[in-house]
Amino acid sequence: MKVQYISSACLQIETSDISILTDPWFSQGIFVGSWFSFPYIDPFDFIKEPDYIYISHIHPDHYDPIFLHKLFEKFGKKPILIPDFDKNYLFFKGKSDGLELTPVREFKTGNTSLFIEENDTGSISDIDSALIVHDGLSNQSLLNLNDCIFNKPHAEKVKSIIHNLTDELDIMALGYTGASPYPQTYYDMKSEKELLIRKAEEKKQKGFDRYNSFTNFFSAKYHLPFAGEYLLGGSKVELNRFRGVADAFEVKAFDSKALVFHSGGGIDLDSGHVSSERDAAYSATEVSDRLNEISLAQMDYERDLLIDFNNINFARIMKAAAANAQKKSEIKGEYSFIFSITENDAIRKKFIFICSTGELNEISDNEKISTETFSEIIIDYRLLFGLITGIYHWDNADIGSAYLTRREPSDNFDRSVLSFLNFFTAI
Repeated sequence: MKVQYISSACLQIETSDISILTDPWFSQGIFVGSWFSFPYIDPFDFIKEPDYIYISHIHPDHYDPIFLHKLFEKFGKKPILIPDFDKNYLFFKGKSDGLELTPVREFKTGNTSLFIEENDTGSISDIDSALIVHDGLSNQSLLNLNDCIFNKPHAEKVKSIIHNLTDELDIMALGYTGASPYPQTYYDMKSEKELLIRKAEEKKQKGFDRYNSFTNFFSAKYHLPFAGEYLLGGSKVELNRFRGVADAFEVKAFDSKALVFHSGGGIDLDSGHVSSERDAAYSATEVSDRLNEISLAQMDYERDLLIDFNNINFARIMKAAAANAQKKSEIKGEYSFIFSITENDAIRKKFIFICSTGELNEISDNEKISTETFSEIIIDYRLLFGLITGIYHWDNADIGSAYLTRREPSDNFDRSVLSFLNFFTAI
């Protein structure tokens, strides 16, 4: 088996029978316009014709329909394998993008067996999956964990599958850093700079802890820290220094099994030969040069939505969105959302939604809030309009650091809150 690193979460895996391309993301300005590849490459300098494509989940740094169509133009149509969720958002998204996606749990061709195990945490927002590739001829196996959070029941299912195939994994590809909007959109860059720096370091360490939780649970000869190679562009450029996103090379400081490649580098598991391995982290100059290239990019809503603030009936569409989200809410206990709607960075309207009662009310900018536990969403009116009407998706806007959030209390993280917003749409 040969494993070649292309970029971010994109690998090309060659077994004795087939070639599999995983999560090819190469379109720029994803997540509502904010994410750009770093380093930037021409993928066709490295990608060979695949037999199959595996897409782990719906996030646009893993599912890139624009590039998939380009890939088909060059090599012809290829089967695209995806996880088999009961609520399969990716499957239906593929249909709307003119792509045929095939949900799969187990697939065998020749000597090669593929297993796709969805990371089911019990939430309606579950989307991620892991891939196991086993070559029966060489008795070599790869585990690709993508963006999976450590969920013990999922990890145990994956380990059980691997145990039935082999005594030890040959290589495991896994995340090492976080790509969330925290802390960069949760604190003020000017007044809370030192706190932001500290929170960013804490986030980086949590990424390493998640990495270690997987390496401690699974036994593999080699580890491939991957995914998360991106920078924020346009109006979000200044947020980059507070993201808490590590360079993959930093993993080598605590993991002697880690392999960190330049694009096109990889390992031949038959011979153990490693090619084009990085010997240092990316330099500040390399990062700065890329930031200069993307600093003038526009967010999608800045370019696409030329609607006047006064022409939007926010009270009406937000009531519809709140009612839809309330039906699918997983929030337990008292919680509220404050929506501070801005135009040119100034708040124009403000609404509060109380989850326990389902009430949505407009409030004044300086009105005192009686609720003790809430999230304030500070958001450009065009982006909010696009999110409520389904032009954009809340999860993508969140990961893209497209709006600001202020939590009370500030450490009140609740995954069900993010899930709630995903369904805050009027359609």
